[in-house]
Amino acid sequence: MLTAVVVTAGVLGVAKVVRDWLILRQVRAAMEAGTSEDRVRIALRLAEALGGGQSGPAPEPPAGEVVTPPR
Repeated sequence: MLTAVVVTAGVLGVAKVVRDWLILRQVRAAMEAGTSEDRVRIALRLAEALGGGQSGPAPEPPAGEVVTPPR
C-alpha cells in the first residue's frame, strides 16, 4: 500500500513538472513571436496566473475578447 502511494505521488510529481515545462515552452514561443504589446499582455497574464498582483491600470483587452471583472 505504501509503495502504491509513493509511486502515485512520484508519477503525479513528474506529470506536473512536464506540464509546467510545456506551458513555459509555449509562453516562451509566444513571447519571442509577439510584438512588445503582446509580450506585456502575456507577462501580465502569467503574473496573474502565478498569483502576482497588478501594479498600475489594467491593460486593454485584445479586440473581441470579453473580460468579466472579478466579484
